[in-house]
Amino acid sequence: MKKVTYLITILLGVLLLSACSEELKSLVDEEDAAAIEVATSQNTGKGSLKLLTPTITTDENQLKFETDGIDEDKITYIYVANQKVWAQKIKNKQSYKISIKDIKNAHRTDYKPKVQLFQYKDDNEENDMTTFKQARYEVKESK
Repeated sequence: MKKVTYLITILLGVLLLSACSEELKSLVDEEDAAAIEVATSQNTGKGSLKLLTPTITTDENQLKFETDGIDEDKITYIYVANQKVWAQKIKNKQSYKISIKDIKNAHRTDYKPKVQLFQYKDDNEENDMTTFKQARYEVKESK
């Protein structure tokens, strides 16, 4: 009997949580939905960011990346290890190289540094973000 009561309690809890989730979705506007998407999935907007150099050594000072489905009419901002390294329009399915020579934390081996892509409404960094993509790369000690 205790097992049945326990099972019913769990099922009711799951049902209640899923109903609350649907109710919350109906209450948030598009801007809030984008912020929630970034917070939960680390990704918003159309397109993708692909690192063509997912692993580098501590002696290497370049990363290569490619995008697909990103808005080519907007300025794309690229950050490596939280430092801006790029601010220009890009073409999809074309590879680009970025220098990480003087970027603090870009060669850390104790975690995977990140490359982040941003695009903003009206190409203004003060406006709302319309696209955010993130990828991480690994740094290995040079031999």
